[in-house]
Amino acid sequence: MTKNALEVNNLTAYLGDFALRDINVELEQGTIMGLVGRNGAGKTTLIKTILDMIPKAAGEVLFNGIPLYGNEVTVKAKIGVVYDKLVYPENLKPGNIKNWMAPFYRAFDYDKFDKLMERFELNPKKKLSTYSKGMQMKFSIVMALCHDPDLVILDEPTAGLDPVARADVLDLLMELMQSENKSLLFSTHITSDLDKIADYLTIINEGKIVLSRSKDELLDTYALVQIDKATMTDTLKSVLFGVKETAFGYVGLGKRNKVDHLKSIKTARPTIEDMIVYLSGEQSYAK
Repeated sequence: MTKNALEVNNLTAYLGDFALRDINVELEQGTIMGLVGRNGAGKTTLIKTILDMIPKAAGEVLFNGIPLYGNEVTVKAKIGVVYDKLVYPENLKPGNIKNWMAPFYRAFDYDKFDKLMERFELNPKKKLSTYSKGMQMKFSIVMALCHDPDLVILDEPTAGLDPVARADVLDLLMELMQSENKSLLFSTHITSDLDKIADYLTIINEGKIVLSRSKDELLDTYALVQIDKATMTDTLKSVLFGVKETAFGYVGLGKRNKVDHLKSIKTARPTIEDMIVYLSGEQSYAK
């Protein structure tokens, strides 16, 4: 039986006027899950609640079947986290941060630290304040991987990076999965990243999970549908998600088993971005 690296059951949390409601997500060991949604949908709030940085009002979070509460030392030793912003003091050098953090992890690998710093072409003798944003993100990833975590949680790790830096980060994550069988929860709004690495896709909107399924299954289940204005009917609208009117007619997302047999419509294989846009009921999606 396949084990879950992460299991979120009926999770509810409140942050000001925003709420996560009845979140249920399962991440199988050895897989990558893309957590996606428009800005403000709840991606970062969910990650922080999973990590107990925001108190939950209800529900449970299990890491390899173990709750974080009461088992912090054991669980945190097997989790690596990369935030969307640098969390280390910018006035310090990487070597100082390594020596400061390593004692907290029994499995901290100094050789791996050196190899990853070299792989990303990061100078350990320079202060983080001299690093570009991309270099700072790469350093954050180095620190998240050096204690041999089973689960790596990344919150927008490629946001703001140039194409070369993004490719370096994605290549490293793929190598990590192939050689070490890790599990990744990858929050992003850059859908092309998910095309390259994600096994599963979880869409969140307004604090609720829209769906959480295999990426390939979703791409095979849904079709992008285009309908002429003269052909559109209420019946057709009822089987489509997030219908938008265009100059040429209507566009929406439909399940193939409900639209493939219909006449006078055009269908195409949707992209991940299409599914986010239409299943979230949004008219636009932040790049």
